[in-house]
Amino acid sequence: MTKDNQDRGLAPLASDGQDGGGGPLGQIRDPLAAITDAIGDDPSLGELVAFRDSRPDLALFAREAKRCEDEADRLPYSLDQTNEVRLGRIGLRIVALSCTAMVAIWPVDTVAESDAKRTLAHETRLRSGETDYGMAAMLSVEDAARIRLHRAAFAVGELIVPPAPPPPSADDRGLARWPLSRLDLVYTVPLAGGDASLDGGQVARWAAFTDAYPTISDCVDRFARMIAIADRLDVLAEGRTEDAPELRRGAEGARILAYLATARAAIWPAMRYSADAQAKLRLVELVNERACRRDPLHQQAAIRHIVSEANWIAKAFRLGATLELEPDWIPIV
Repeated sequence: MTKDNQDRGLAPLASDGQDGGGGPLGQIRDPLAAITDAIGDDPSLGELVAFRDSRPDLALFAREAKRCEDEADRLPYSLDQTNEVRLGRIGLRIVALSCTAMVAIWPVDTVAESDAKRTLAHETRLRSGETDYGMAAMLSVEDAARIRLHRAAFAVGELIVPPAPPPPSADDRGLARWPLSRLDLVYTVPLAGGDASLDGGQVARWAAFTDAYPTISDCVDRFARMIAIADRLDVLAEGRTEDAPELRRGAEGARILAYLATARAAIWPAMRYSADAQAKLRLVELVNERACRRDPLHQQAAIRHIVSEANWIAKAFRLGATLELEPDWIPIV
């Protein structure tokens, strides 16, 4: 994201001009809405299976999560602290956390997807909670729970991950660029020092993104509908041996849609005592009800992690006037 429009790296997340890239930048798109809007509220089994098999590029979402978060961190140090700059930072953080939710919630089918999860987990880990024996005794109960949920949210399951790239041999050159892993976010999205790379027009574009506010209750209702579909398809699969694989695949697609809708509701801030705030509280109840269900552990942990991280967005949006969730979660890890 630089002043010469290199922030077109956010291609899946921004609606750019149709002239091959020469026109003005369009409005920023909500990445979670962009990936799910094609699926209606009454999807067919074929649509759910196709969605589950769509294989989004999780490495791209991981890169955009880091890129937007880095830019949000850098923005206050180079521009006057106007309300537009504040909203621009919030817009960047909403997109960053939305991309993080996408990476955490989507299941792992390939090594590339596991790499995206593992490298983003490394970049978003709680720095004060390193697994050092000298640090363990200093951890609070709250930080220990956050660390466990974070690890569960980005768990890659039972997939056997091959080792990292081999070290250089005695005759190899190019050691300054030798890969440390198959996907290294620090190398692919370096954090440059100095001024922010966004100019005034681009800040205004990110600030305008915060006006694309979703209806939180609609997201919560979507979660309830998709979870009901997933549960029903799972029950149907138990009694239909020949159709079981497709029914279970459709159930997985519905469950992913449910948790992506939940993440979107959790990320966007809500004013206290508003209908949106009530919807968020209802969402907590619905997610808690899934604690003993067959939903994948990483999806349940991802929502708990996202709710905690979204509080920072709420604080920046309207400190004291926005709802900050500290739910009494049923423990899952």
